[in-house]
Amino acid sequence: MERYAGRVAVVTGASSGIGARIAQDLVREGLVVVGVARRMHLVQELAVSLVASGARGQLHAVEADLADGAEVRRVFKWVEDKLGGVSVLVNNAAFLSTQPMQDMEAADMQRLFATNLTAVALCCREALASMRRHGLKNGHVVNINSVTGHTVIRDVHGVPSVSAYAASKNGLTALSKGLRFDLLKMPEYKIRVTNVSPGLVCTEMVAAMEASRTGPVLQVQDISEIVLYALRTPDNVEIGEITVRPVGEPF
Repeated sequence: MERYAGRVAVVTGASSGIGARIAQDLVREGLVVVGVARRMHLVQELAVSLVASGARGQLHAVEADLADGAEVRRVFKWVEDKLGGVSVLVNNAAFLSTQPMQDMEAADMQRLFATNLTAVALCCREALASMRRHGLKNGHVVNINSVTGHTVIRDVHGVPSVSAYAASKNGLTALSKGLRFDLLKMPEYKIRVTNVSPGLVCTEMVAAMEASRTGPVLQVQDISEIVLYALRTPDNVEIGEITVRPVGEPF
């Protein structure tokens, strides 16, 4: 991780759960992290605690609703103006609905796909433009996906439906693979793409549907360790896909 010390990472959905833990661990590794979230005050509180603990890096909080494409552009302009080039992007922000698609409100469906897929594509576009503009030769994009991004699960511990969520995450699987193929046409930059697909993780999103009490779950630190592992690999190694499940998960 020393090659990234002092360099800029953008982590979306950084106010809680997986995003907050990844932001915290990257700061401890010496990176300058931009934590993007709607609940900016939670990122600010984390930043204060990291300073108090003597963490090597820095955490900056930026408020944004990434379902709005204009907000994505504003975030990366702020990063460019204040900090310079982006070396690492962790797309973690997500929206979950457990309603069957036929029962979802149009606004909720649009928000789900805008957050889980369109925002990821836009963040990738902005981050990659930053890497190229600043001539960064070993950038890394990490997309936090889901096991539902590889299959449609009929039943998740009694949850009514994750069909719309699975559709968005299957799209993210294709986006990650396609992005890697596109980057093969830019070999001079050596930008790597890693798609991390966890099973159930104990987060606010999962707790809201009470899955954490009815089946095995991973912890947020488990996913952060996977991200750090992918970032630590040598420059000639690209881990394209990591699927991680809690022991005993039935799907």
